[in-house]
Amino acid sequence: MKYTRNIVTETKPLPREVIESFMRRGPVRSTVKIERLLYLDKEVVDGAFYMEVTLCHEGTSEDFIEDPHIHDADEIIAFIGTDPNDPWNLNSEIELWLNDKLYTINRSCLVFIPRGLKHCPIRFKMVGKPLWFMTLSPMSMYTRKVMEKSVSEESARNLEHLIVSEMKKRGLPQPPKELPGTVKMNRILYLDDEIVEGAFYMECVWFGEGVGSGSPPPHTHEFDEVLGFLGSDPNRPRELNGEVELWIDDEKHILTKSCLIFIPRGVKHCPMIFRKVDKPILHFSTGPSGKYERMPKIS
Repeated sequence: MKYTRNIVTETKPLPREVIESFMRRGPVRSTVKIERLLYLDKEVVDGAFYMEVTLCHEGTSEDFIEDPHIHDADEIIAFIGTDPNDPWNLNSEIELWLNDKLYTINRSCLVFIPRGLKHCPIRFKMVGKPLWFMTLSPMSMYTRKVMEKSVSEESARNLEHLIVSEMKKRGLPQPPKELPGTVKMNRILYLDDEIVEGAFYMECVWFGEGVGSGSPPPHTHEFDEVLGFLGSDPNRPRELNGEVELWIDDEKHILTKSCLIFIPRGVKHCPMIFRKVDKPILHFSTGPSGKYERMPKIS
């Protein structure tokens, strides 16, 4: 099928810039294992934008990772807890530098990094339960410019508004309650230009045990989109522990692995049907548009 290649279930070698950063830093004093799960860019799927998903396992860190750097494009950094029963609690403490100012993160959140904003290093000070660490940006390949860490008047500016750790979006459509068997759905995070000025769209939703539809009708967008499905068993993170039926341009795809799916602009997709959910599944969607809008497709 044409769009099978758009479904990514593996990772790829780290970008050269990141490897060089690790080599400069030398050994890191940390017991936090960072397991690389999924990676997307134009080399993996033609036309796709960059996204990476990792899983951080329990442990502590004395040292920071990553150098302070900037990008020529906006970015979202996501920290998402793997406990669907307490979805906003990271059960962890993470230190993230934004513009040379330290911010402590202990809740699931989406962090919007505007183009040109210096960010990092990051320290996983304590990881009490496994968590997903994701980075994504509308650039075809990951690139960055390393900067020196310094304190200036600009560092005093409070950037907490860039860290979205609660469901602020209102008025989103809910699944019809009268449909029997509809899979349980819990929206936990939403980011767009209305929530943080200049931000692009991302939504994170937990789907619980059950079966049923979890999507709008078939539609298209005027922007590229990435859909993600992550299994919540930290011991088997590549397994979805469920079965999702997703339609892409009238092709039926059955998903059983954690994956990223690139949907090019204008390509019809959905419905999305949860045929089996043995353990909760985290689903997210994102695209380089300040507002989520869809165009209905009848045929």
